[in-house]
Amino acid sequence: MIVPMQRVAVLCTVAGREAALTQLQDLGVVHVDAAVTEEPSLHAAQARVDEAQEALRLVTDAAGEPDASLYTVCEVCAERVRELAKEPVQAPPVTVGNVLKLGEEEAALEAELDMIAEELDQYRPFGDFDPSVAVALQQAGVTAQLFRAPADAVPRAEDSGGLVRVLHREDNHVLGVAFGRVELGDGVERIPWPRRTLATARERRIEVCVRHAAINRMLAAMVVGRAELSHELAMRTEARDFVAVRTGMGHADGVLWLTGYCPDERLAALRAAARAAGWGLVARAPRPDEEPPTLIRPPRMFRPITALFDVLGIAPGYREADVSAVFYAFFTIFFAMLIGDAGYGLLLLTAALLLRRKLRRAPAAPFTLTIVFALATIAWGVMTATFFGISGAKLPAWAQHPLARWLGDQTNIMQFCFVLGATHLSIARLWNAVMLYPSTKALAQIGWTGIVWTMYCVVCLVVVPGFVFPRYMFAVAGLSTLLIAGFMLDRSELKTEGVSLAMLPLNIIGSLGDVISYVRLFAVGLAGVKVAENFNDMALALPLPLWAKIPCVLLILLVGHALNLAMGALSILVHAVRLNTLEFSSHKGVSWSGFAYNPFRRQARGDGGA
Repeated sequence: MIVPMQRVAVLCTVAGREAALTQLQDLGVVHVDAAVTEEPSLHAAQARVDEAQEALRLVTDAAGEPDASLYTVCEVCAERVRELAKEPVQAPPVTVGNVLKLGEEEAALEAELDMIAEELDQYRPFGDFDPSVAVALQQAGVTAQLFRAPADAVPRAEDSGGLVRVLHREDNHVLGVAFGRVELGDGVERIPWPRRTLATARERRIEVCVRHAAINRMLAAMVVGRAELSHELAMRTEARDFVAVRTGMGHADGVLWLTGYCPDERLAALRAAARAAGWGLVARAPRPDEEPPTLIRPPRMFRPITALFDVLGIAPGYREADVSAVFYAFFTIFFAMLIGDAGYGLLLLTAALLLRRKLRRAPAAPFTLTIVFALATIAWGVMTATFFGISGAKLPAWAQHPLARWLGDQTNIMQFCFVLGATHLSIARLWNAVMLYPSTKALAQIGWTGIVWTMYCVVCLVVVPGFVFPRYMFAVAGLSTLLIAGFMLDRSELKTEGVSLAMLPLNIIGSLGDVISYVRLFAVGLAGVKVAENFNDMALALPLPLWAKIPCVLLILLVGHALNLAMGALSILVHAVRLNTLEFSSHKGVSWSGFAYNPFRRQARGDGGA
């Protein structure tokens, strides 16, 4: 369900503002209306939050795999970094300031490495020389200039008494040096003298690499304080929210107020706090022109899907339906069909269980989702007899059951996808009918259900060989169209929304496209299976002796299946999400235009009033 909200206004005195805001933050039940202010204190508080987020990111990134490419630019750099890795790490105390200081130095060193690389690339063709010679020559009255010129336009010095020497040739250009009075010409690039020798630049590069590696090791070691940094981030976020609410309060004649939304179920707690503290409190139901935040409260078994909504950043509108249960059920089916391999499902299940065992304090919902999705994938893989891309006659007899043979036929699996799609869309329409009853508009939704199944038959007639269009579907289509046209609008809506009747033929054709869209489950799932099979065949067909073939086979299988699994994950984000948030939701009337309920609360403890 979507939890009903109350529009509330809390009033207090100027003298009691700080205490009132502190109590409201402790209570954590009011989603405060956002107010845009340009208060310096708010910008300062936001800057402190940004600093804590950056510090947490720095230690988290450093704890991962380091970018070794920075240290392999030369053998000496790599050797010095390897020697450094043998020494103990001496990291400073884990504070936001210390982490940011190291991060700033690390960024400066990376920028310096880039400049050194450009410097070496630019002056290496000229050879290693002392730039102070140019100064001495200048003092002696002799001008020295480095240049890069087209090969057919090399400066000449015969007439001026100067001297030109070509030092390097590249493609259609030459690099050189000119001494004395030599006119370089307009087409010649003048290159400034370097500020140091190449040898000095290389030595500095070694120093920078070693220092950068040392900083990275210190940041990686500071990951042990990630919990303290997370707590500091929560505290700074609390302070930022406090300042944001304080600066956004309305005021007049010594009275301050804030407005927002509170769940019906928590209004009693807010009233009790207001009576105890002496605040003024006004509460009413939201008006039709107001858009409250959305707090989803699905049945307990479907509640983990809200973690996916948070990741995707989506929420239904306050006045829309909570489709969590249907979303969860069909997303699980779509996940299983798109991955489509019992072996992959087993890997996901193992990874989820191991990570959950290691990260016991982490929220349970993401692990629950992964375990459910993995089990569904294993079940679908067993049903289709697909294990790490091995299918068909290569599998043992127990895996080649009748259901696997039936689903192995492309005609059958495509028709299954269309049945699944029509069922999914029908649930949306019948749900609408139940919610609209006893309004006559419910009949229009029943009509749309008939259109969906008519379109299913049309799709099967075109795509599925041997499918015979049932004669009774002509009557179903005609009756469904009449129900839609006759009851989709009330008589009072004909003047304002009558254009939707003219759009009815296009909307019916759109239903055809919606049903066809579910064939992506078959196409993407089949593509994943074929990719896995091809990697298996590629690995086993290597014409190598056994001692060389085994490591090559293992490498190809590891890389190939990892790539295929990654592509499957991407297809889930694209296709499984789309079928729920677009095709199904357009029939259900869910626009996902809402925003999540986010109360003014303490960040360092649970979920407050949520």
